[in-house]
Amino acid sequence: MQKNNMFKGFLFTAASAVIFGFTPILARISYDGGANGLTMTFLRCLLALPVLYIILKIKHVPLTIEKKMRTPVSICGVFGVFATTALLYSSYSYIPVGMATTLHFIYPVLVNTICVLMFKEKITVNKAAALLCGIGGIFLFMDHFLTGRGSRTGIVLSLLSGLFYSIYMVVLDKSTAKEMYFFKLSFYLCLFGAALSGIYGILTGRLTLHLTGQAWLFAFIVSMCTSVGAISLFQLGIRYIGASTAAILSTLEPITSMLLDVLVLGESMTMRRVLGSLFILVSVILIAWTEKPKKIQKYSAEPNTL
Repeated sequence: MQKNNMFKGFLFTAASAVIFGFTPILARISYDGGANGLTMTFLRCLLALPVLYIILKIKHVPLTIEKKMRTPVSICGVFGVFATTALLYSSYSYIPVGMATTLHFIYPVLVNTICVLMFKEKITVNKAAALLCGIGGIFLFMDHFLTGRGSRTGIVLSLLSGLFYSIYMVVLDKSTAKEMYFFKLSFYLCLFGAALSGIYGILTGRLTLHLTGQAWLFAFIVSMCTSVGAISLFQLGIRYIGASTAAILSTLEPITSMLLDVLVLGESMTMRRVLGSLFILVSVILIAWTEKPKKIQKYSAEPNTL
C-alpha cells in the first residue's frame, strides 16, 4: 500500500510539473492580447473558483475550515498563490519564459535546506546526488546569461518567486494544511490569490480586464490547468512523498518550458539545454529508485479518496 502511495506521489508531482511547465507559454502569449502578470494571477485564481466550488458541492465537502488549519492555509494562500504567481508571471515581461522558470527553480535547494536545518530531515547520499544533478541541470539551462539577455528586474522577480514558493511548500508539508481535502485547499488558495491580486491590482492600477478574445481563452485554459489541475496534483504529491522530494521531481517543469520555448516561441535548442535535460532526468530516476515509502494520514473529516 505504501509503495502504491509512493508511485501516486511521483505520478501526481510529475504531472503537475508538466502542467506548470507548459502554461507559462500560454500566459506569455496572452500578454499580446492586453494581459499582464498581475491580471493573469487574478484570472488564474478567479476563473477556477466556480469550478472548484461545484466539485466540492458534488462531493458534499463542507466549506468550513477547522481552526487548526486557518493559519497555515492563509500562509499558503499568500505565499504559494498570490506572491509566487504574481512575481513569476510579472517576470515574463522582462525575460524569456524558459529563463524565468529556470531561475524560479532555486526552490528545490531552498526547500531541502530548510527541511534539513529546521526540521532535522536526513538527506541520503542518493537524494543528495539527485539534488546535485537537478541543480546541475538547472545551471545548464542558464545559457541566457551568456548572451546577456537577462534583465535585472526579471531575474530578481523570478528568484523571489522561488523563495516564496519554497516557503509555501514547507508550510504545506509540515503543517495541518495537508490534512485538508485537496480540492478544498485549492479553492481557498485561489480565493486568497483572487482577493489579494484583485485588491493590489486595483490600488496600483495594474489590473486590466480589457483583453482580446484569445487572451481570455488562454487565461481560462491556464486557470483550469493550474488552479484546478496542477495545484491539486502538487498538493497530493507533497502529501505522498513530502516537500523535499516533490521539489526535486518538479525539476521536470523547466524541461517542459524549454521544449515549448523552442517549439512555440522559436527559442534555439543548444547542447547545454540537452545536457541540462539529461541531468534533470537522472535526478528524477535517482529519486524514483531510492525514495522510501511514506506513511500517509487520512484527510481530516473529508472524503477518503486518492
